[in-house]
Amino acid sequence: MKKISILVGSLLCILTTSCDKFLELTPRDQKVVSTIEDYRDIMASFMYYLKTPDMPRQERIFGIDAFTVPFHSEVHGNLAVYTGEVNINTSSSQYYDKKAGDYTQTGKSMQTWLMSNEEAWRQYYNFLGPINLIISDISTAEGDNEHLRNYVKGEALVWRAYTYFKLLQYYAPYKDNNYGIPVYLTPQMEIGTTMPSRETQQTVFGQIFTDCNAAFDLLEQTPTNEWNFIWRKDFIHAMLASVYTWKAMSGAAEPSDWEDAARHAVEAMKGRSLTHSAETLKRVFDCSTAAYTVELTNDEFFVRIMDGEYTNVCDLYSTYLQDNVSDGRISAAYASFFTDSDIRKSVWFKNGMYNNKYNMMGENGKCRGCLVPFRLAEMYLIKAEALCRLGKDGEARNVLTDFYNARYTSVPEVPSGHEALLSAILDERNREFYQEGDFRWLDMKRLGVRMERTISRERHVLAPDDFRYSFPIPAREMKLNKNMVQNPGWEKIIIY
Repeated sequence: MKKISILVGSLLCILTTSCDKFLELTPRDQKVVSTIEDYRDIMASFMYYLKTPDMPRQERIFGIDAFTVPFHSEVHGNLAVYTGEVNINTSSSQYYDKKAGDYTQTGKSMQTWLMSNEEAWRQYYNFLGPINLIISDISTAEGDNEHLRNYVKGEALVWRAYTYFKLLQYYAPYKDNNYGIPVYLTPQMEIGTTMPSRETQQTVFGQIFTDCNAAFDLLEQTPTNEWNFIWRKDFIHAMLASVYTWKAMSGAAEPSDWEDAARHAVEAMKGRSLTHSAETLKRVFDCSTAAYTVELTNDEFFVRIMDGEYTNVCDLYSTYLQDNVSDGRISAAYASFFTDSDIRKSVWFKNGMYNNKYNMMGENGKCRGCLVPFRLAEMYLIKAEALCRLGKDGEARNVLTDFYNARYTSVPEVPSGHEALLSAILDERNREFYQEGDFRWLDMKRLGVRMERTISRERHVLAPDDFRYSFPIPAREMKLNKNMVQNPGWEKIIIY
């Protein structure tokens, strides 16, 4: 059986530094990985952080720091300003020059949708290195524990599908099928030779579906209901519901997408119900120190990723409180968007004016946030939107009514007209996912939302399908990969 050499220096390059080419390997010391348990330990080195947010960084596997899924506050912070969910922090000299009485270039760029977010590209593709290694080679790893083999490979497959989905959302112009992203499926073993071209969006979606179907097949052989793992049928169905919703109006759209979105949402919803309690909903997002080990399972979510003192997974403290990007107050755009009968109003905000969805105010910094991808609430709203877009307004109204019953003490009347119904469903997405990372920005991109701002006495307009709805391909990647093509519109823009 072939033994795969894991290069410790290489993984350090992949996981912690900027390499000359994404997924490039540079040999130093060597550690042989050959058994199923070895691959399990690589995966566990990152999964342990998802379950144990306060674990010290000195815990190491094969001589390397544990790796994590590349959620990070830089992207979330920028996008919160992009969408208007937060006010930019004018107390920070990074964004506002008090002597000049004007925004700095960084402050202007952030408010006019011109930040590059190169780190997201690097971290997501770097994450794929070890994931591809696991998927590629665990099938021939030494050992006879087939349950464990399926378990580790299934988890890796779902994370790879997730990662390509996020890269597609961030870097692909939504309506143009020709501008997808590079798809890389094998560990990089030939140093400096890999220069992948952009695939079509349709091809990338195809890879996501292939990985999810392979994970489903493994689940048939090895069923599992482990908490806080994403190799579970409910989580995969939830992710696919979101993928098909995104795909349905993209350049790769197909007639069956809305049907598929609704079908997967229904599967993800089975056996679950939305809470009617503000206190229960608050515990879902509570990332305070006392909440490290509470609400590990809940109908409202499929997986919950906590950020602790040592993990630096998402750091929403710097995103939503007055610590870096935000001034900590509810933006004017959202201040009147929640009625008093909305149970989310008391959960999302403190004293009616401060952002506090994650209960971080007054905390000692050991926990900076939590991420809850593809929540049950999203499944309800995906199902409602899909039914509405399929012309099944009566069924869509029933789903929205169920959602209203869970989120309001005084239930609003469900609109009767088709357009009003669709608008009400989309409004609930805007309320429900306020301050949840990239959610609102990606909805704006998908729905073609127009925004207008006056910054430093200059009017700026973000049009539907504007090129700024997609991040530019990083300059470093453009320089080093001769096969890479920049997103149209970004070619002559100077990024600050």
